[in-house]
Amino acid sequence: MTAKIAVALLVIVVAALTYPGALLVSLAVMATPAPAAPAGPPGALSWLHVAHPAHARPFIADDQGRSVLLHGAIPASLNDYWSGTNKQTDPFPGPFYPTDPAVYDGACPANSALAPYPPLCREDIDEMAGLGFNAVRLPLAWSLIEPQRGRFDTTYLDRVAQVVEWAKADRMYVIVDMHQNAYSRFMDHPANPPLPGGKQIDLGSHSGAPAWATFTDGFPSEDYAGHRELNPAVLEAFNNFWYDRAGIQDEYIKAVAFLANRFKDDSTVAGYSIFNEPLNGWNLPPGFDDLLLFPFYRRVIDAVTGIHDGLPCWTGFFMPAVCGYQDLGVHAVRQLFFLDTGLLREVTDFPTHLSMPVSSYPNVVLGVHAYTHIYTFDTFAGQPPDKASYPWGGYEQGFASADREAKAMNAALLVMEFGDSPEWDRVIVTNVLLEEEKHKVGFMFWTWKENGGSGSWGIYSSPPGGTACLRAPREQLLARVYPRASADPNATFHYEPADGGFTLHATGRAGDPSTEVYVPREVTGQVSGGGAAGVVVRGGPDGSRLAIASPTGGAFTIAVSPAPLRLSGCP
Repeated sequence: MTAKIAVALLVIVVAALTYPGALLVSLAVMATPAPAAPAGPPGALSWLHVAHPAHARPFIADDQGRSVLLHGAIPASLNDYWSGTNKQTDPFPGPFYPTDPAVYDGACPANSALAPYPPLCREDIDEMAGLGFNAVRLPLAWSLIEPQRGRFDTTYLDRVAQVVEWAKADRMYVIVDMHQNAYSRFMDHPANPPLPGGKQIDLGSHSGAPAWATFTDGFPSEDYAGHRELNPAVLEAFNNFWYDRAGIQDEYIKAVAFLANRFKDDSTVAGYSIFNEPLNGWNLPPGFDDLLLFPFYRRVIDAVTGIHDGLPCWTGFFMPAVCGYQDLGVHAVRQLFFLDTGLLREVTDFPTHLSMPVSSYPNVVLGVHAYTHIYTFDTFAGQPPDKASYPWGGYEQGFASADREAKAMNAALLVMEFGDSPEWDRVIVTNVLLEEEKHKVGFMFWTWKENGGSGSWGIYSSPPGGTACLRAPREQLLARVYPRASADPNATFHYEPADGGFTLHATGRAGDPSTEVYVPREVTGQVSGGGAAGVVVRGGPDGSRLAIASPTGGAFTIAVSPAPLRLSGCP
């Protein structure tokens, strides 16, 4: 591995001497503002883009230039997990639930105890909208998109399109997420007997690559220290992906292009999350991030948008950091690309790379996973979240560093994933939501519904054969008053989940676009406005309200008075 990194460094040095301009573009290119997106058909959602204000962090914006805050959840049942009575000896070939969209027309397959998550059905999207979510992050599996090399499953894509149509009907954006956990569910079986310190793995939590793209080279597939990523076979499989063993990275790029080609003209699809929780293999940061991960992201953007940032290079085997990628003819140039940081950032709550712009394509969003006190260093020491000695800067550490990181990369920022076991909501979810509010960053909550007992992470508890139950404490935290769109990107706001009280402070010039504050049905307090704006309140059919402030020139407020909440969930 050391030799491979040395080769990559040598190529960079040669490229710097030979093509200094190209290297500057490929490793430190400054993005330019996105052109105004053309209007879509009547009823279509606004195209989102990334706005690039001077001397400030970029932000996600609509076609009026307003800052857009995305709140959403992550349903996991379109992913590909082992299922069965014994996940080692009796694996279900997958996918567990049908992918034929006709099965879900006016119906919903029965939930099963053999699957980790319930099926995703029409009512799920309605329920998300009912909590005030305006986005859904939809995890997909490469193993289902391209089950055989070079053969893409159009039926699976039709199923994705069905969910997109449901979301469009509820005015919700979709982030199409190329998901993986511990690389693949097609891992070799562990050594028998286990190696010292090794533990038999549970393939039920693995997903991602198809069997034909999983090269473990005989490394034992065993978990160490209770973590699925600390598995020699998983590390080797990731390593082979980053170095494009047998052209598998090229195939992955084609799979992303296959998705984008289907949805590039649909504004409901906000964009594409290119790779969930990328693990470094046998490489160490920042070399992994800067020489392998972010150059890979740039190649995907090159391929799908037609932007040419890297040097022309070969394909089919390892492409050094300076390499770009050929235009695959998709030209998805109106959507966002979400770039997850390396997985080790979740452990440190600090950037693990040199924060530089990745692409000249302007619509780039840095995706962080906010798992403070869940995957950070303190958990390895067995410290409970309310008595942890790390991170030293508390919850603020991860968010303040992410702010600086995104600004330096000329990218917007989104919390692509956060969540916990419900017993810690009062500590973890409460504080993460406060940080997201303070830093004016949206979120995607893991997960929507999950089979299991009290320790399952779902917003809904979902016992197979029983009735899914919305957890009232989570309803209280997540069904929030928040500004969905604001003409003032510097507006400040605060929501108090105990009593529904809310205040937003903003400024605007006469004629500026309106600021829209969503008030969920759970919040019963009176909505009022003050200062230099006219405020109109519109009621929704589900009991929610939308406060619309039209600036007249100067500072204004939108407030919701404290009042008893109207919660519908179960204890």
